[in-house]
Amino acid sequence: MDNKTFEESKNETVRENENILDDDILGEDSAIVPIVEMKFKDDNEVFEFYKSYAYLLSFPIRKRNSKKWDDEIVKYVTFTCCREGRRSSTTITSLKPQPTI
Repeated sequence: MDNKTFEESKNETVRENENILDDDILGEDSAIVPIVEMKFKDDNEVFEFYKSYAYLLSFPIRKRNSKKWDDEIVKYVTFTCCREGRRSSTTITSLKPQPTI
């Protein structure tokens, strides 16, 4: 994904909330960075914004978990670097099926 594609794929909501970094911080001409109180239409729009932002910083992201209220309004979404590995299971071994011989 090049910068031209990135610029074309930005949403109007993102444009209203952009913040430009100095060249010496990222080494890019300019980049969009997240700021407090940004507003998005849904969790997919948030994901696309952070995916584009992470791409500029040279690391991939994925959704780790999320929570919605009963009326389907997103309460929170957690994103993580795809290179962070997998967390170990917290389940108790007695609940896991044991192999039989």
